[in-house]
Amino acid sequence: MATKTLHISLPDELDSFVQRTVRSGRYEDENEVVREALRRMEAADLKEELAQFERAFAGGRGRAESDEDIKRVEAAVQAGRKR
Repeated sequence: MATKTLHISLPDELDSFVQRTVRSGRYEDENEVVREALRRMEAADLKEELAQFERAFAGGRGRAESDEDIKRVEAAVQAGRKR
């Protein structure tokens, strides 16, 4: 996997959290903390997107789609694309 170096600025509170997390031994360095935070953030976004689709399709088993069903699905797809 290719990597790219980014330089970020953190408020003191977040920097302290990152430093405490590294000192605890859970992560080797600051980079690992940030990567893990981003992975968790991405997973949470995907989980929410899936929940939106599940809500859009709720109640659709065993019957034909109504216009309302189609509108809910279209809205969920549009919401997912705006991210």
